[in-house]
Amino acid sequence: MKKLFFGGIYLVAVLISGSCKKLTPQDRDTIDPAATFLTTTFSPILGRNYIARGAFSSGESSLPMDFEIINVRRFNGEPAPELTEDIYPVTVWKSTGAGAYTGEEKSIDEIEQKRTTENHRILEMRRSSGDIVVWGSVNTSKLITRPDSGYRFDVKVSNSGATRYFYNLRFMPYKPVPHEPHNYNLNTGMTSNPALTSGVSGISMSNFFRRRDNTAMSASEVDVYFNKLSSDGNSLTFKFLDSAYAPINPKLFNSTDWEHLVHGFGMQLTDTEVKYTVAYPIPLTQFPTRFTNANGTRAQVAFSYYRLGAGGVGVTATLGFNFAIYQKGDWEIAFHFKTTSPKFTDD
Repeated sequence: MKKLFFGGIYLVAVLISGSCKKLTPQDRDTIDPAATFLTTTFSPILGRNYIARGAFSSGESSLPMDFEIINVRRFNGEPAPELTEDIYPVTVWKSTGAGAYTGEEKSIDEIEQKRTTENHRILEMRRSSGDIVVWGSVNTSKLITRPDSGYRFDVKVSNSGATRYFYNLRFMPYKPVPHEPHNYNLNTGMTSNPALTSGVSGISMSNFFRRRDNTAMSASEVDVYFNKLSSDGNSLTFKFLDSAYAPINPKLFNSTDWEHLVHGFGMQLTDTEVKYTVAYPIPLTQFPTRFTNANGTRAQVAFSYYRLGAGGVGVTATLGFNFAIYQKGDWEIAFHFKTTSPKFTDD
């Protein structure tokens, strides 16, 4: 009798437990009400790859999440086919692991074997992260740029249990700027001066003396010219000019490591210039190599020479310059010593 009694209790407990499980709501993925875009206006300089990472804060939302740009339109509400329909071929690296770009490639062909072409819209959003991507090296002439109001777009964010919409994010790009440092007005796309003056050129100088009076020379006495000679080539040339714009023989920079000055090939050193065959953009990607600054955002060159200074002490003079070029072509960078030439002879 006791066995029957306790058995009955057990059966009732099981039935009650089963009923409670049916009545208890199942856990569902949610999107935190506090989830938001930390950045709502995106204003890249066109003509170069741009990634806005970490624009979205998911809070306590259930992961993974899916992101999608929707309803892209011009600021006045008109359609924006230049962003929604037009597809462009862009160059991408095939690998980020073994076989990726290292800076040790020995030829243009070896570099190009590590790159391929994909088709993309200019403005995209990565589905798994919400990162905004703007592709460079494409024709951006159709895009509305600052100072105009640009574009608006919405974003659909979802996971397996919920969906939310975020409205009226802004895309307000600047006109393309082909190189850094630059002397362009970002709103008009026009240069303010044919030369980069010393205040913005980022030149560093040490142990340079004026030939005229043998006094120390400063970076403020050097202007830099970026000249695009053609749009079809793959070369980069360096020149040095005296105060009358006459060429200074680059061979006078006798301590320069010409073979490893840039990640280029087929170096041609003459009495007026030094020229390399290169792949663009420069740097090729944001990856530190012996040809770049510490974070890989700029190419880094150094021109130097050795001479005997006061008292017969050996002196090495060095001219450093960090730069980037985003457009393919035949480019020339000229350093103009606008007051007097450096002193290359011994004291």
